[in-house]
Amino acid sequence: MLISLAYRVPPAHLNEVFGSITAYPLTEEFLDAWKAIPHSDTAWGPQYASLARGLTSATGRPVTLFGTYDLDETERANGKRMLLLTDDGEMDYRLRIAMNAWERHVRGGADVATIAPLLPDPERARPFSEFIKRRAREVPEAANWVFRTGMWRIMRALAEHPLAIDGRAPLPLRMDTSGGLVAWDDEDLIANGKRTAFSMLRISGRLVTRAGVEDPVLCFDAHLTRISPKGAWANNVWIEPVDARRPILHLPMKYEVDRRTGVRRVTLHPATATIYQACGLDPLEIPDELPDRPGTIRPQLWRSRFHSLGSGPGPRLLMRLHEHITATLPEVVPLRYPVDKSITLAKRILKYPKGGLPVAAVGPSGYKRVTIACVYRTADARQRMLAELAELTGVSVTPQHGEPPSAVNERLDVAACHCPELLDHNTVNRAARLDELPHSEGEDHLVVGWLETEYHPEVELDRDAKPHLRRLLGHRGIPTQFLATEPVNLPEHAEPRTVEQRKHAARAALRDLLRSAGLVDGRLLRAIADPELPSPVDRPVLLVGVHVRAQQTEPGGRPLVVTMSALHVDPGDLEACRVLMYSDKGRSWCRAGEATAGFHSGSIGTAWLGRSKEKAERTRAEIERRLCELVAGDLADMPMVVFIDGTAARKIWPGLPNTSFRKGPLPGDVLRNRGGDVAVVRVNTAVGEIGRPVTRNEKANMPRDRKQPAAPDRKVYQLADSHLPSWLFAGRSTLLASKGGDAGARYTRWTLPDEAKSELRKPWHSYTAKEIVVVHEGSWTATGLAALTARLCDQPIGWDGRTLLPGPLHLATRVDRDHPDYRVSGEDGD
Repeated sequence: MLISLAYRVPPAHLNEVFGSITAYPLTEEFLDAWKAIPHSDTAWGPQYASLARGLTSATGRPVTLFGTYDLDETERANGKRMLLLTDDGEMDYRLRIAMNAWERHVRGGADVATIAPLLPDPERARPFSEFIKRRAREVPEAANWVFRTGMWRIMRALAEHPLAIDGRAPLPLRMDTSGGLVAWDDEDLIANGKRTAFSMLRISGRLVTRAGVEDPVLCFDAHLTRISPKGAWANNVWIEPVDARRPILHLPMKYEVDRRTGVRRVTLHPATATIYQACGLDPLEIPDELPDRPGTIRPQLWRSRFHSLGSGPGPRLLMRLHEHITATLPEVVPLRYPVDKSITLAKRILKYPKGGLPVAAVGPSGYKRVTIACVYRTADARQRMLAELAELTGVSVTPQHGEPPSAVNERLDVAACHCPELLDHNTVNRAARLDELPHSEGEDHLVVGWLETEYHPEVELDRDAKPHLRRLLGHRGIPTQFLATEPVNLPEHAEPRTVEQRKHAARAALRDLLRSAGLVDGRLLRAIADPELPSPVDRPVLLVGVHVRAQQTEPGGRPLVVTMSALHVDPGDLEACRVLMYSDKGRSWCRAGEATAGFHSGSIGTAWLGRSKEKAERTRAEIERRLCELVAGDLADMPMVVFIDGTAARKIWPGLPNTSFRKGPLPGDVLRNRGGDVAVVRVNTAVGEIGRPVTRNEKANMPRDRKQPAAPDRKVYQLADSHLPSWLFAGRSTLLASKGGDAGARYTRWTLPDEAKSELRKPWHSYTAKEIVVVHEGSWTATGLAALTARLCDQPIGWDGRTLLPGPLHLATRVDRDHPDYRVSGEDGD
């Protein structure tokens, strides 16, 4: 039985767990006054968000302001155009003071109060269950705000008791105004040996639905949030109030450097500070120069090229969190995930069979010959490239710069290109040097570029050659991948990578290069089409991945990126398989190498497509057109399985979300209406929505240390509490499964013995999971589709480890992530 950080809340305990809600039903007069206030989005976000944030900060209670679109049908029927909501009873005098202060701020200091006098008296506190509509054999239904604000009482309950860990004083938890929990005490910070880098434990929670589960579900996760003592590279900040009984403020901030004086300064949203101080609370004053060590003010580091502390709290801490949740909230019920014994995975082949990469592996690329151009500036990079190629192919070659490529076999050869100026980060005119590289010799020949790049995480670059090179070579039809080599002179505190790390990097880069070219080795067919497996792929089929993502470029601009890949599988013939990708440039399906190069040569995304109502219809129509175009010619009438990321695509296809599961448009509808055989599998890897695996409870293969979590087996677990076909495929990252990589399972970061303190510098991965939900079976069985999805994750197209997403969806996602403009604005997650 797999145990995760996901828990059902039975209907009998809804009010006990969630408490009550107090609503201020705002009148038409309030709405008119609200509309008359100057409203404009700023660099801080929408102005109304600053009011809700300020009210929460000032009152220490969850406050949300909603318009009609957020209300359910019952509220709309009552004519309540807006609601201000909080928990457990009426707020005190600070509500009106805070609203007056906010209005003065948005009116530029004018002492005018138009909205606070129109605040009505609140309704009686209503039990939380009145806002949840339970439905037989369907997920519960509620207004949007229920799922966004329902966690406050739960997190407050978890904060009432410290988090017990092994052999150390428990960690006191403090609630912050964003609804998270932090281990705030100074002695609970994680610090490096010199106490120049710091991380803080943060626990988050979400109230969600789960396909086929009639009860609301709580999901939790834990993170190590890095602190930027001075404020650089931070966009949020924690501030401890003088009154320790109040939640810690978690607010947006800006870090600015005066170019004239060099003075660095952290500033808060002025509306929040105004509201906070108007309510008679301690002033929110940030000193011009923050101290070197975090104290009452802790900026949250959101991006860094390097940090001397590793990320992640580790699996052992998550197991302690699970114990804390079940002890504090005995009313909740962990979701049950027993092993699905009807699904088995093929025996893993970690290394290529004798003889190396088979000649037939080139066939799926669609080309008759592929040339790998090893473009280097140092002898070290050349040696690493050729050594990895020899290990992969089983053939040692020694190509020389300026000479014809050396043949590995009749379809694969390797060229050596010594091009230091082309690769130099400071070269201005690289295009003039592209002729030093090999060129394709006809339509049946593909050149791929494996390029050296100088990089170390502790060395800042004024310029980075990689995006420019990828775009330039894309124009030439050459997909690219990079191999990092370290600068000759490293800073004193920087550590060079170990031999093992350098080899792993070369191995990963080469396999990623072959993936982008469309090469497939025979291991994939054995993993999904072995006749001895239950439910194997026993007929030709198209496996399609559909990836969508909003590209954050600048305020107000969010073009949608749509990438689609297809793997045509012929179970008996590797040569006949094909890796295809839709090309925006050619507006057609192409060989993967050609489409990848074309995608990287152009701009990313289009504002014509999107997730809003009108744009979602256009997006669906465009993707349906592409699917119809795919099953034409030689692939006509081919059965198809579409893999799609449910989190990213649920606003585009109304039939994908749990609340309207199978009750609206789905991918492949047009083909199905024409009689086509199209199955749909929804995949979700967002641990905040599915609950991260913690341990398993079995008799065999358990650790001797009973406090150590048991890693998930190489099995597929089915959700027993769902009446819909739903599975969880859990696993360990390559790092966590490696020798010595399980420090986070044997210790917590607070209980490391002195001889293991070096582990603090390393990332501690937790167990991974992907939720597999069969939305439409087509001619398959639900179990067969779940097995296929897991096998496509377990044995990727070229890599030795696992992928979070099944092969075709992984391909579509990676080509987006490799684009030169991917997250060009610097958007990043914690």
